[in-house]
Amino acid sequence: MHSHTNFWSYCSESRLPSLVCALSLAWISNSAIGRPTNITQGETAMSPPYCIYKDGFEDSQASGQFSPGAKHWQSILGDGFRTLHHYCWAHVSMQRAMRHDTPRNLREHYLGDAVADDWFVIKNTKSDFILLPEVYTHIGKLELMRSRPQEANKAFAQARALKPDYWPAYSHWAEFLIRAGQRAEAKQVVKSGLEYSPKAKVLQEQYRLLGGNPAEIVPKVKTIQAAESVDDSSIPPIIEEPEADPTPVGAPPAATTDR
Repeated sequence: MHSHTNFWSYCSESRLPSLVCALSLAWISNSAIGRPTNITQGETAMSPPYCIYKDGFEDSQASGQFSPGAKHWQSILGDGFRTLHHYCWAHVSMQRAMRHDTPRNLREHYLGDAVADDWFVIKNTKSDFILLPEVYTHIGKLELMRSRPQEANKAFAQARALKPDYWPAYSHWAEFLIRAGQRAEAKQVVKSGLEYSPKAKVLQEQYRLLGGNPAEIVPKVKTIQAAESVDDSSIPPIIEEPEADPTPVGAPPAATTDR
């Protein structure tokens, strides 16, 4: 799948000094930094639907930056679509990090790449780009996988600030707090999420788990009504995660020049 995998296996078997392995991997990475190689159909299927039209996914059907499909997504997502190959690469890197046979050091490398790619999107799009809450939430999930809860908390908080009714930004952080034994804090996070997104099934289930009754939540009526008064057809929706099966939760910012 990736040349780095074989390299780390060789390092482990040959018992090369870790510094030698790290320097060698850095040399390999710099030859094609950022863009994953040999993206599989399975990885494409697990990435957002517009990724088949972005750089690095050329082997997928109907791909191409100027294809009708790409133009369709650009009409929905706007100018920020041009940076989304980095977000797509972040999804592939995350998938590779989560493989059971990925060595620990390579896993950390993949996760770092994924965070950097997400930050590239944030730093190279306008502040009102519709997918920013989703990208910040993705960073939060990655940072939890990297055992960096403070950074994850900041990312989730930023996602919630941008879109208060984006329920994944509440549920992932609440899941971490529950696992950390901070149930009171988790309940408050979920409660806040339900105030803005009262129909989110994941948040409802989490609130029940924490001893609460979702029916008792008082929605932020003014905010919800204001959102409902806008013509939905004019607003491209953020691609949210499926609610049926809550997803368990578990880099330095990228440069502002493209890779």
